[in-house]
Amino acid sequence: MRLKHLGMGLLLVLACITSGCQKSERANLIGRWTSRGGPNMIFQEDGIVYTINKGDRRQKGLYYLNTETKPQTIIMDMRRSDLKSVLYFDFAAFSSKHIELTPTHLKRVGEKKKESERKRKLLFQKVDPNDPLRGENSIANTASTRPNTR
Repeated sequence: MRLKHLGMGLLLVLACITSGCQKSERANLIGRWTSRGGPNMIFQEDGIVYTINKGDRRQKGLYYLNTETKPQTIIMDMRRSDLKSVLYFDFAAFSSKHIELTPTHLKRVGEKKKESERKRKLLFQKVDPNDPLRGENSIANTASTRPNTR
């Protein structure tokens, strides 16, 4: 009888630890991320994601982080943006400031889900939100932060 209660107690503790890790993983994802030669992304607490490519071209969508799969995955629903796709990535967090996304699948509107042609891992670094040139607030003021080339 004692062994049964001990096993149930350990299972309960494990479930609490696991759910706490999932919450902290998602909480660490919130913010702006930058990648060399790739997109910048902003993950918001409400499930909205922005991808920023080539200056101030922003795409808005929804994201879902699944920490229960191995490897962990992020699904980005960008169907209502110019991308008109659902993007699937393997997700790995190396720290609270470094993540890796690897494209796995792509589903364009009106097509079947297919394996991604791009397999290159994208390494992202979290941007300090208080950085005046790269922080989250600078997106709205992109033109004012560019150097004057006259």
